[in-house]
Amino acid sequence: ARRRPRCVRSRQDAPHESHARASQSPRTGLFTMMMTTTMVSQQPARAAHTASRRSAPHRRAQRGARCTRAMASVTTDSGVVVDKIDKPADGAVELKVTVPESMLQKCYDAVVDGFNDTVTIPGFNSAKKGDKQTAKIPMQLLINHVGRKEFTSACVEEALQNSLPEAMGLVAADALQDSERITTHFTEMFDAFSGPMCSPAEPMKYDVLVEMNPVIKFTGDYKKLSVTVQSPGDDSTADADAAKFLLDKLKDLSTLRVATDRGLTPGDAAVVDIDAVRVNEDGTDGDTLQGMKQDGFQLDTGDGNIKLPGLLENLTGMLSGEKKSFTIVFPDDWPQAYVRGVKAKFTVTVKELFAREYPKETDALAEKIYPGMKTMADAKAAILEAIKAKYAFDLKRATDEACVDALAEICDVRLPRSVVEEQGRDMYSEQLLAMQVEKKMSPQALQQLASAKMVNEFITKQKDEIERVVRRTIACEELSKLEGLVVDGEELAAEVQKAKEEFDQFQTEYNEDQLWRQCTEAVEAKLAFRWLAENVNITVLPPVKRD
Repeated sequence: ARRRPRCVRSRQDAPHESHARASQSPRTGLFTMMMTTTMVSQQPARAAHTASRRSAPHRRAQRGARCTRAMASVTTDSGVVVDKIDKPADGAVELKVTVPESMLQKCYDAVVDGFNDTVTIPGFNSAKKGDKQTAKIPMQLLINHVGRKEFTSACVEEALQNSLPEAMGLVAADALQDSERITTHFTEMFDAFSGPMCSPAEPMKYDVLVEMNPVIKFTGDYKKLSVTVQSPGDDSTADADAAKFLLDKLKDLSTLRVATDRGLTPGDAAVVDIDAVRVNEDGTDGDTLQGMKQDGFQLDTGDGNIKLPGLLENLTGMLSGEKKSFTIVFPDDWPQAYVRGVKAKFTVTVKELFAREYPKETDALAEKIYPGMKTMADAKAAILEAIKAKYAFDLKRATDEACVDALAEICDVRLPRSVVEEQGRDMYSEQLLAMQVEKKMSPQALQQLASAKMVNEFITKQKDEIERVVRRTIACEELSKLEGLVVDGEELAAEVQKAKEEFDQFQTEYNEDQLWRQCTEAVEAKLAFRWLAENVNITVLPPVKRD
């Protein structure tokens, strides 16, 4: 229910590019498990991005006015003119910024000095090692050497670097951090430096759209919430689940032998060729059903692995080498919609048949069944205890989700675009990390998946789920403020230490300040969960009856 913390790895953003690099932080926060079930801000210049980060406050969903009062033009001490236009429908403010030529001249001079310090042209600014260069490069030669476009870009960046913080100062107290977007195209600002030798020719104008802290309103009494959850299991189901767990373990330790003296029996394994065609209304064979044809398919007939009604019954008794055809009608609730209610003709050939032999349940097997156990009785008792512990964990998880969903349901708030996008990037980065850990992906493959295009596609496709998480986030943060939930220092220190150990395990760099902020948010989330668990009226239904 909380907005995931931004990437704590340091990174360098490229200038003049839209960027959305997914973080690879190994920390999967408390809410990752709780909240998720399954656009990028265009900043024309690095200078604008850097300057805005200096002035924007820590992003937090705060109560207050959706936008500040309409104001007339404001002129800063440096002569920067800022016109502020409120956009309540968007929860944003538009700043129309005009940078005077006097500031542009200072920026121009700074860029010239900078290039003189970094560019070396023999015969003009070369100096002996250790000596200070004093002679400036002639402007025409400097611009030709650097390139007019690059030189002008540097001037525009310098102007943004100096003017944007002053403009943001008008709204910084109520703005969401890093939500500002320069909506004016970068090259449109080049005209300001169209004078002789790229000098200032006119004031530079650009527009900035800044999102404000959203207005948060609970449409109901959050202290009188009620939820209903289904128990994942109880004593009546624990024995059956423990027995299945034991059977699965024994199955893993079982051996297969070739069966030649009998037909297929449920529980056997077989290698089969299988095909299926649609049966026409006149009884003739129709088109092949897509995805049904399998050659050399390894089929396990035990533990309810075969879900299609009638298939196992028709396979039972078939001998190795036997071929058989039969018809089955797919159920109307079959997962694949294109075959629901379809009458199909199956043709199956059993190429090999294997009987499964299970080991005897002796104490020598106990360690393999459940590590650390010396007898089968102890192993069975440990399995039963673990099953019940999982019930408790799953019930708490379902309860937490239900409580937060109920809270989010009465939370009336306009979701800030920038927060939704950031949440999407964090969720995508967690998926990349999981893929990297499970599949041990190469850095090159990971870099391709972390491209801005891939991130944007994920955010677009998963928009509903991302917004669901953000709404939970804002609702819980508001609850924490209303109830005055305070983070305990010892609990926070333990969370930070745990996080550092995880980063060290993955050999991942992190920013200390951002890590503390991330852990603070994680502990705040736990406090919100505790409050909800203690104050929401929770009804637990018995587990679903099993066949």
